[in-house]
Amino acid sequence: MIRRIALGFAALAAGAGVLTTASPAHALAGWGGTLTPGSVACVGQYAGTKVQGDGTATGDGAKFFIYRSGVLAYATPGRVTGWVQGLTSTSVPPFPGAGDYTVCAKNTGNANTLVNMHIATDGEF
Repeated sequence: MIRRIALGFAALAAGAGVLTTASPAHALAGWGGTLTPGSVACVGQYAGTKVQGDGTATGDGAKFFIYRSGVLAYATPGRVTGWVQGLTSTSVPPFPGAGDYTVCAKNTGNANTLVNMHIATDGEF
């Protein structure tokens, strides 16, 4: 299910339309589509022991984020065209604990970008 949400991650969504996709626990979730400048898309699911986000973006790329219950756990330092980040007990940064996780992409550029991203949790990676 894809839905527009009015409330978002204030720092991330600041004035942008946000798309979010919910997935049942322990089912690889993903999203693909075009992000216009300033827009955000997110996918999320529950993680008990580890989480991994990955994504690609065309052109100048997109900025990617991992949130735990709305609190930023990881962000790329800027726009990237390819990204993978796992949060486990031994990763840097480490897995911050069980909870609802969201992987987001934001187009901080001036042109449209095609984004594909996924979130995997627990036994999925």
